[in-house]
Amino acid sequence: MVEKVMKIPMPEDNVFDDVEQLNEKLYQLQAIMTNKEILSIRIVTTPERIVIKEAKRNFTYLHLYNYNIDAVIVNKVYPPKALDGYFSKWINLQEEGLKEIRESFSEVPVVTLMLLNKELATESILLEAAKQIFGATDPAAVLFKDTIFEVKKEEDGYDFILNIPFADKADMDMGQKGSELMIQIKNEKRCFTLPDILRNKTVQNA
Repeated sequence: MVEKVMKIPMPEDNVFDDVEQLNEKLYQLQAIMTNKEILSIRIVTTPERIVIKEAKRNFTYLHLYNYNIDAVIVNKVYPPKALDGYFSKWINLQEEGLKEIRESFSEVPVVTLMLLNKELATESILLEAAKQIFGATDPAAVLFKDTIFEVKKEEDGYDFILNIPFADKADMDMGQKGSELMIQIKNEKRCFTLPDILRNKTVQNA
C-alpha cells in the first residue's frame, strides 16, 4: 500500500528484522550499563580548573542517565620537585585543583597518577601506571555504588529524588506528560518513565 501511494519502494522484511535485532541489542547494552553490581564508569581528569569543570559536567550527565561512577582518576600530577624554581607557582595551582577535586567528589574514591616520563604505550608502562593508581585494589571491582534515583514516601505524597550533583538550577528544565517526566540540563535531555507508584500523579514542586 505504501509503495502504491508514495511511489517509493519498501525494503525487504529482513531489513526490519535487522532493526529489531539492533534495538534488542541496545536494550541489552543499556541493562548492562545501568547494572551497578557489575559495571561502573571512571572519570579521568587533570588538576586544571577548566578540565575539572568538564569532569563535573560529565559526572552530572552520567548521573542523569543512571550510570554509576565509582572512581575519579587524576592524571598528569606533577611531582613538587618538577615544579621548583620558575614553575613554583604551578605547585599552588595544582594543589588547589587537587583540593577542589577531593572536595567536589568527596564520596567517590579519588586516585592520582603522577606524570610519567614515558608514553602510556606498552604493557610494562601500563602495569606501572595501574600499580600507581590502584595499588593492591582489584581494578576490575566496583569501587563505589551511589544511589542516583530514589522514591521516598512522605506525609503529603512522594519525593522522587534525583542525585544530580553540580547541576545549576538555572540550567535545568522539567516537564511532565502522563507517566513520563522530562528533565533537561542545558542541551542534555532525558525522559523518565515514572515508577508505577508515581504514575497518574502530578509534580507539585521541584
